[in-house]
Amino acid sequence: MKQFFKSIGDKARNGIATVKCKLADCKGDLAVNTIGGIIIAVVIIGLLIVAINAFFPNFFSTMFGAMRTKLNDLW
Repeated sequence: MKQFFKSIGDKARNGIATVKCKLADCKGDLAVNTIGGIIIAVVIIGLLIVAINAFFPNFFSTMFGAMRTKLNDLW
């Protein structure tokens, strides 16, 4: 009996989703959301880099210099 009601509920949800996609264009939602997320992530990372450069002006040059020294020592 429980399975019967579950299958009816699943069919109803699938039907509602189908009708919703017929009424509203659902194509491309995943691509648009993914591209939007990537753009937002790039903007946030860019703002973080700008903030680090503003508060710690020599942070990246010191870090890259230390990496260069370590890599050159290994060669």
